[in-house]
Amino acid sequence: MMIIGTPNHTLSCLFTLLTFASQAQTYWQQEVNYTIDVRLDDVAHVLHANETFVYHNNSPDALDTVWMHLWPNAYRDKHTALCDQLDRMGKLKLHFATDDERGYIDSLDFTAAEQTLVWGYDQKHSDIAWIKLNTSLATGDSISISTPFRVKIPSGKFSRLGHTQQAYYITQWYPKPAVFDADGWHAMPYLTLGEFYSEFGSFDVSITLPRNYVVGATGSLQDPLENAWMNELAERSLSTALAETSSPFPASDTETKTIRFTQSRIHDFAWFADKRFLVRKSKIALPRTGHTVTTWALFTPANALIWQDATSFLNESVLRYSEWVGDYPYDVCTAVDGTISAGGGMEYPMITIIGNCSEREELDNVIAHEVGHNWFYGILGSNERDHAWMDEGMNSFVELRYMRKNYPNSTLELGLPGEKKLFEQVTDPHRTLSELGYRLNARRNLDQPLSLSSDDMTEFNYGTGVYMKTALAFDHLFAYLGEETFDKCMHAYYDEWQFEHPQPKDVREVFERESGKNLGWLFDGLIVADRKVDVKAKQLRGDQLRYKLDSKGLFAFSVTAFNSKDTIGSIWEIGGTQITVHSHYRKVNYEIPTIDRSIQNLTLPWPNADRIVIDANNRTLDIDRRNNELRSHGLFKRWKLPAFEPLYGLEKQDRRTIYYSLAPAWNNHDGWQAGLVLHNTIFPSQRTEWVVAPLFAFGSERVVGAARIEQHLDRLQSNIFRNVTFGVSGRTASTFHDHFANAWYQNVSPYVHFDVKQDPLSKPWQHRIALRSVFLRNTYVAENMDGTEVLRNATDQFYYEVSLRSEDKRKLHPTRLNPKITATDNWLQASVEVEQAWAYNARNKQFRMRAFAGSFLWKSDIGLRNGLEAWGLTWGPEDMLYEHAYLDRGASVNFLSRQFTQQQGAFKTPFLQGGSDTWIAALNAELDLPVPIPIALFASLGSVPVTTITQEGKSTNAEFYYEAGVGFPIIKDAVEVWFPLIVSQRIADEETFRGRDIGDRIRFVLALEKLDPTRILRSMKF
Repeated sequence: MMIIGTPNHTLSCLFTLLTFASQAQTYWQQEVNYTIDVRLDDVAHVLHANETFVYHNNSPDALDTVWMHLWPNAYRDKHTALCDQLDRMGKLKLHFATDDERGYIDSLDFTAAEQTLVWGYDQKHSDIAWIKLNTSLATGDSISISTPFRVKIPSGKFSRLGHTQQAYYITQWYPKPAVFDADGWHAMPYLTLGEFYSEFGSFDVSITLPRNYVVGATGSLQDPLENAWMNELAERSLSTALAETSSPFPASDTETKTIRFTQSRIHDFAWFADKRFLVRKSKIALPRTGHTVTTWALFTPANALIWQDATSFLNESVLRYSEWVGDYPYDVCTAVDGTISAGGGMEYPMITIIGNCSEREELDNVIAHEVGHNWFYGILGSNERDHAWMDEGMNSFVELRYMRKNYPNSTLELGLPGEKKLFEQVTDPHRTLSELGYRLNARRNLDQPLSLSSDDMTEFNYGTGVYMKTALAFDHLFAYLGEETFDKCMHAYYDEWQFEHPQPKDVREVFERESGKNLGWLFDGLIVADRKVDVKAKQLRGDQLRYKLDSKGLFAFSVTAFNSKDTIGSIWEIGGTQITVHSHYRKVNYEIPTIDRSIQNLTLPWPNADRIVIDANNRTLDIDRRNNELRSHGLFKRWKLPAFEPLYGLEKQDRRTIYYSLAPAWNNHDGWQAGLVLHNTIFPSQRTEWVVAPLFAFGSERVVGAARIEQHLDRLQSNIFRNVTFGVSGRTASTFHDHFANAWYQNVSPYVHFDVKQDPLSKPWQHRIALRSVFLRNTYVAENMDGTEVLRNATDQFYYEVSLRSEDKRKLHPTRLNPKITATDNWLQASVEVEQAWAYNARNKQFRMRAFAGSFLWKSDIGLRNGLEAWGLTWGPEDMLYEHAYLDRGASVNFLSRQFTQQQGAFKTPFLQGGSDTWIAALNAELDLPVPIPIALFASLGSVPVTTITQEGKSTNAEFYYEAGVGFPIIKDAVEVWFPLIVSQRIADEETFRGRDIGDRIRFVLALEKLDPTRILRSMKF
């Protein structure tokens, strides 16, 4: 019997909580043993199955309810937790999927002892269910529960479970009980970002499918005939397959086969089936126990060239993880070539599926990582959803160690132009890649604590934090403890917690006990908290080193001493002050102390050192190493001349860098310009960023250009602001030039930005409060034919602006709100701009709406100085604050006059009407057409007051204007071309009066300032 809702088990939960409060610290865990018979229908893409599981209650509590995971239902519709998460990540395929592409599980009928059990779905999640037991399950007792079930297999383009035609990836596919441990039930919806937590037990799975399918699965194959066939496939030559670039799916055999896999001491079961699979087999003997592991590689003909040595990668992975963590306990380890939407690879007990790889080293890397999950997840069964760093992070560290050993001469490759020179100083490419990823968000204070639940993290922070930062943190620990002690700790952790569910405290307890050291600097400072630590060398006198930690808390770092060019030695220091860190389930709170900027002293064992380097081997999580070197003598003890590099580069470890490039430019008033762009804006972001671009204009014979400097307080330990930016920008360019006159503007704008700190998932809106002033000087100079100046006129104006920019960038329905107040000495105005978009297909084609309203709140008797200070439904190549770049600022008749920016009324049609010195209102709409090229329909409706004077007197009424047409938003808001086709009568009458036709309406957007690469890195949000 099935019920929608939640069972009435309040008394049971209360009893459980009371029991938890009083029970001793004895560890226990449940056990679940499965028997499953499943048949594949490869025409309808459906599984028909029967399952029996025996649930052993080893807890101190009697259970009246068992919570279940029905994870195929995650693909049922657009209202599941999986779809919500994919929507947040900007992956809209499931949201807009057809019914045929979706998946689900049904035909469930839970029974025990031939009696029907009442069950129902969780009120919120259709992939979570509960089973009400007919009688309570006492401590030490077990119950056998059976059910038929049917799974409609979804498309493989969404997440892990799926199919690509007749290639099947059968994962998270059967009903399974949630974990019940000392913290209670862990019923959780299926997610792509955030993995699993399941009970250990045994599996006995029989799979029926057409005979010509090759199957890889968890467990050991029990069928002699199938084993013989697999061995035969493994002996076949690859010559035919290597000649093929692709292979169609052969017809399914009319005869079926049933193959059986069994395994104990595992907590999940996955299988993969494809008629195209080629097979390779090998074996590896483990050095400590002599245990022999059979390795299998199953791959498609299209990838045969890169996969032909995959078993050697499997062997090496099993060998190294056994050496560094603990012996592999199973008889088989398999890697499968397949399509996976949830990442480059995905692990299951004894088997992993690997996505597309372009070269052998990449394939070896992915196989090593995924095979490694047999230890970190498979054998050490931590809660991946709540403590992802314990499996993904610790595994990524061992992967880092693996790649260092097997590819010591590897080069860092990111596909960037000139990267060979860019990365020539990188000595540890495997670690450097993780460090670059971590610093991208950490330098901008956008990172999150590793201890957060995975469903509380952004996709980017999950990758750069859980994977990369944890790997860096444990590499930091590896360097601090040394290889022998670290391996001792890791082996002890494995030996004590294999086939159990360790918690974060258990990792710490083992490592501190085995090392004999307090590791709070790691577990409290780098995992629970999101500290950014900067160690600064301040002074070296004799054997006394003075240094400063730019963060509260403890931090381990090495100091290497030199005498002349000779290395004297290295020591490790634990610097800083202890802080108290608090954590609880799903969220993290920790004390935010005042930053201790006091200088600390370290006595070195070398009195003759004339130079020291902190973290000389680049093994700590120091956020900035450029202040780590110090000399005892010389004029500049802590400073080195900056390096000069062309174009762009990576941050150097020992000095700052100035980048330069030639900068040609052109506008109609200055003509061709040439000069240099100098900047320090590199990867990762800098706290002080500047760019200066002086250019000589050959037409106006002036020095023109732009400059900007910003100071980012982006290591704030604040609950209010993520970053505070102080900056000033300036630019100058000509606005008129001929033989006898020149005009130009100078714009200088100091500003401060306050970026509000938000939880990026629960509160996805990003808020920026901005204050700025703009000094604007327009200069006009007239000359005689002999070049003598006869007239010079300069006008100065100050503008002051306060604005709020709030935006939700989620792709499904991005929103932006921008209220603004602007003032001068003559007037005060207020405006609000609202933008809302709705994606309507998986390719992120959108319907966009924009609304704008503005009004003058006050004007002096002087009023407006010029038309640029008025409201406008449409704008040409001009703007009041001179903050946009135009090819011909102020042009009205030539081709370049067609350039415009979509501000205020944002009409695309050029017309002279539509100005106002009181108020304005406009509504704009754009609809992307569902075709591959960027083409959109648009329409605008706007209103301004129009005053009419007649014999009866003066009257003011709202006049409405409209337009519609088609355009090409090639790069949204930056490069666009628009063709207005329909306009309101007043606009049409003006065009007739001015002798303009429909072709004169064509306009384009070229917002070069939005393509500024020195701004893009800082503004990128993930």
